[in-house]
Amino acid sequence: MKKRFVALFLLWSMTFSGLAFAQDTIDPRVLAQIKTEGFQNSQVMETLGYLTDVFGSRLTNSKGLRDAKKWMKGKMTEFGFQNTQIEPWGTWAQGWELDRFSVEMTAPTYDRLIAYPLAWSPSTSGVVSGEVVLVSVRSNADFASYRGKLKGAIVLNGRVGLPPPESRKGDPIRRVSDESLSEKHTAIDPTKDPEGGGTVSYQQEEKDWNESLERGREIVRFFKDEGVGALIRASGRPDGILSVQGSYDADVAVNPPTFVVAREQYARMVRLIDRRIPVKMEVNLQARTDPDGTGSNVLGEITGTDPKLKDEVVLLGGHFDSWHAGTGAVDNGAGCIAVVEALRILKAIGVKPRRTIRVALWDGEEQDYYGSIGYVKKHYGDPMTIELKPEHEKLSAYYNLDNGSGRIRGIYLQGNEEARPIFEDFFRPFSYLGAKTVSVLNTGGTDHMAFDAVGLPGFQFIQDSLDYNTRAHHTNLDVLEAVNEDDMKVNAVIIAAIAYQTAMRNERMPRKALPKPADTK
Repeated sequence: MKKRFVALFLLWSMTFSGLAFAQDTIDPRVLAQIKTEGFQNSQVMETLGYLTDVFGSRLTNSKGLRDAKKWMKGKMTEFGFQNTQIEPWGTWAQGWELDRFSVEMTAPTYDRLIAYPLAWSPSTSGVVSGEVVLVSVRSNADFASYRGKLKGAIVLNGRVGLPPPESRKGDPIRRVSDESLSEKHTAIDPTKDPEGGGTVSYQQEEKDWNESLERGREIVRFFKDEGVGALIRASGRPDGILSVQGSYDADVAVNPPTFVVAREQYARMVRLIDRRIPVKMEVNLQARTDPDGTGSNVLGEITGTDPKLKDEVVLLGGHFDSWHAGTGAVDNGAGCIAVVEALRILKAIGVKPRRTIRVALWDGEEQDYYGSIGYVKKHYGDPMTIELKPEHEKLSAYYNLDNGSGRIRGIYLQGNEEARPIFEDFFRPFSYLGAKTVSVLNTGGTDHMAFDAVGLPGFQFIQDSLDYNTRAHHTNLDVLEAVNEDDMKVNAVIIAAIAYQTAMRNERMPRKALPKPADTK
């Protein structure tokens, strides 16, 4: 009896562990097909190159973004995706289009400055010229010192110092070190990243974001109320790189014309003023606004084939909008086109996933996740009240890519420890490519947070940063030349394999407990 029981138990264990293993381990033939299509017949760079070179930047609510969405929908249809659409999520602010601008120093010598206007800056009344005024306004405590003294002036706000010479050394291209990956892999507290990150929740992130915006708005409104001719800010990056975003408010009526100037040129003007040598500038900005604030996301899918599971969804995504000084190639054209390429690969090799695999390219992430939050509210639930919709039960997982074109090295679990062994199986075929780190850590700052906020399995991949953080992120160097082609191919293949595996599992991806509603008191 005992021996027979043991034998039966072993047979039972082998049978059911084999089933569990099968659902989380990809069919070797399918994996080979994914790799062959993704590595040898890739269209990822052609698609990304056309998007960025032809349509340029994709500022939220801009014509460039709207045109790019229409083209992207057509491209998805060309690839054979089903149910391609541009789905509205709501409205936000107004569109802003840059026609032309110039920023020049005219005295004590001439210098055509490396500069770019902030989005949602109003036009100047023709050319604004005059002597530059240096101020230091960091909070409303500084307002009294300058009130009534800045009308019509071209204002430099703040000082910048000389960087240490050693800061100019070294290659800004960086891969994640083995030590860092090991620390991420062995972390046990989701909120305590050894490198200093770790987001507690969407609700806390939203609170911090709004408080930061309001502090900035106070300063901008002060300069607007004082009637400055133009506001000049130093770039946060060295070496002539411009870190350019938008004003703290997307209403041009409450903003002064504002420009970001290369840090080194800005510092020279400050030093001249300190030497009591007058600095003069001429600036000109011509921009247009569009009252249509309708936002939308671009969607396409491979519809599931299992009668019981086809209504469940594996969702892949990234944000389609960008800032306006570059062409949005790494932030986040790279992520968007990698997930589109992943779906193209699966379509090209003719797989029949049990669940629907859908791609979503989000709007308005740079302003506050507007596209993904709008989609989540429409389909899944409210991240503040945690009032859920029926479709909440139909999402298996959301996978997000939004840290440039650097190679995927693993995945953040967002505290979802139950998912660890599943992802360890998912990544096993890619360990030779350096993709194997499964970390319990939270990471924030992008669209997976919208899904995590309503208790859905939302994941962001760990990536090599390359020069994302040193040169390309939100700068004029966010262009196709900053994209790593081989890493893009690897990313598309990994995402295709993981999406397919997720769609083929017997069960949905495991979920954490629902978050508590936000405290609105």
